[in-house]
Amino acid sequence: MSDQAKGQGREWTREEVEAALRAIVVESLGVKDSEVVASASIVRDLGGESIDFLDIGFKIQQAFDVNFQASEIRNRIIAWGSLITPTLTEILEARYGVKLTRDELEPLEGGGITRVMEHLHSNHGIAVEPDASHQVGQELMRRLTKELAGLSFTVGESDERELVDILQGNLSARRLIERTLDLLTVDVLVSFVCARLGPRLRAG
Repeated sequence: MSDQAKGQGREWTREEVEAALRAIVVESLGVKDSEVVASASIVRDLGGESIDFLDIGFKIQQAFDVNFQASEIRNRIIAWGSLITPTLTEILEARYGVKLTRDELEPLEGGGITRVMEHLHSNHGIAVEPDASHQVGQELMRRLTKELAGLSFTVGESDERELVDILQGNLSARRLIERTLDLLTVDVLVSFVCARLGPRLRAG
């Protein structure tokens, strides 16, 4: 019986999950075991691509007997980027009573929220508070991160500040997605697997 088959249905500690997952990542990505540390980003640091996430997800299902697709996480984060514009539109409408159209927002994306707030002032005659850009950015980020809660994906305070800074200068989904994918670390994958083990996860 293979080691993976033996793992199905068994109980695990978090430490055992981490060790098994590190072996999976090493095999799937062809990296050194010493590189697969808890804080290593699967994409930025270890070079994971779409096909690698499929392989990692398949091996996780074999090893832990859990219904888990690593590629789903990546795909959900990419889809999450499409929420930037509609969510920002909702925030601005609630805050200032102005509903900006997609055609109106699109040319402003390269200048970020800062440019959008300047547009509200110059084109709609809205008095914009000095720190409005930052406040709107924080609210946008709070709403966006809630969308990731279903993935057991959390964004730390320092990372959230950096993401808000990105939004201040650029509303392009690509930049935000790239930075958010950086947060998909080995430790995050361990947490995903542990969450899905449910009662089969025991204290170490």
